Amino acid sequence: MHELRRSDSFDEARRAELEERWSAYVVQHAESHMIVSDAVLPVVGAVNGSLRKIYGLAQRLDSGQSDREEELRELSREVDDLWDRLTALRDEMRRDLGTTARVEAPSR
Repeated sequence: MHELRRSDSFDEARRAELEERWSAYVVQHAESHMIVSDAVLPVVGAVNGSLRKIYGLAQRLDSGQSDREEELRELSREVDDLWDRLTALRDEMRRDLGTTARVEAPSR
């Protein structure tokens, strides 16, 4: 996102890196469907939806086929929303694993 704000498009090295990381993510996401519990799966889906939107926006911005300012604003909103979804995923995974720490008020 920051690089797209500074320039009109990615350079070839950054574009190749993005494609490589996206391909690796797609494989990991598919694998996750085999190992996560039913409780975690919808939260994984929400994260995946956010990442797909972000990837699509980055692709459109890189190609120059968009309303640049509006797409950058949308990209920023999507990245902000992604953090909330990642936090929800972490929390659900910890609940599913039974590792969520219970915080108790100190006794006086």
